[in-house]
Amino acid sequence: MEFLYFLDGFIGINWFTALFMLLTGILLLWLGSEVVVRKIKPIARYFNVKELVVIILGVSILSSLPELAVSSFAALQGKTDISIGNIVGSNFVTLTFVTAVAALISPLKICTEIKERESTWMVLSSASILVLAADGVLSRVDGTLLILLYVPYIFTVIREAVNKSGMGRQATTTVKKSGRGREKIIPHILLGGLGILGIIIGAEIALRAGENIGERFGITPLILGVLVLAVGTSLPELAVALAAISKKKSDVTIGEIYASNIFTALFILGACCLITPMSVSNNILRFDIPLLVLSGIVVQIFITTGSKLVRFEALLILVLYIYFVLGHFIMVPNL
Repeated sequence: MEFLYFLDGFIGINWFTALFMLLTGILLLWLGSEVVVRKIKPIARYFNVKELVVIILGVSILSSLPELAVSSFAALQGKTDISIGNIVGSNFVTLTFVTAVAALISPLKICTEIKERESTWMVLSSASILVLAADGVLSRVDGTLLILLYVPYIFTVIREAVNKSGMGRQATTTVKKSGRGREKIIPHILLGGLGILGIIIGAEIALRAGENIGERFGITPLILGVLVLAVGTSLPELAVALAAISKKKSDVTIGEIYASNIFTALFILGACCLITPMSVSNNILRFDIPLLVLSGIVVQIFITTGSKLVRFEALLILVLYIYFVLGHFIMVPNL
């Protein structure tokens, strides 16, 4: 916490330091994402699994730490609207804005696993929030149900990874690797962890600097909340997605987006509900969550009706994001 106070103080000196820290945060995001994407392949090869498994079980969870921190701290302070708003808003930004930007840069090839598993779980996780929040409250029981719903998803990922890698039959091979092989993999894991840490710190710095610059230019707290907080907590996913796109790793891009959203919707929101029951405002219940579900369905249709998410489809997804943003500032029809 002392570091955050020092960071805010340094950023607040003048606009030059705020701009300098914004660029520093972006640089850390870029460097961290480069390291993470480079280390996924050797880690996956060592454990004899697909890169998608490493993304789901490791990168997507760790890159969701900003959402966990913001939402859990808000829940502890009783600011439930901020907590659930950040989760829903961050998931929406990741699903629409991040996916659209990545696909506009380069069309995304979609593998069978993502079509059949991740896209379905993405819609299911969002729909579960809508159903449980229908009474205007997300209770501790609802939070428990969300966390329990995350268990079969992870179990399915691990089971398919074990079956396809043949880990059971290769146990002796793994044991033989325990000496020299383990020495080779440890640096990759450590560097990957440092990369994720760099992404999280870079996102925090960029977010705080962006808020400071916005306040200096008179941007209202509402606009900062929607455009900066939700986008800011999605910066790790955006950084990883863009780094993966530059290396033509579409599975890493869309896999990280989906897996991160599933973890945030089920585990992080569930954990926040266990901290304190959450009342859900009418705007979130009638506009934000339904639009998140609709966007999940639209993206699922796009990726399951072809082998690619093309630029035209990305533009349509981007329209959903623009509609979401405008919906917080002007009167737009509710879904």
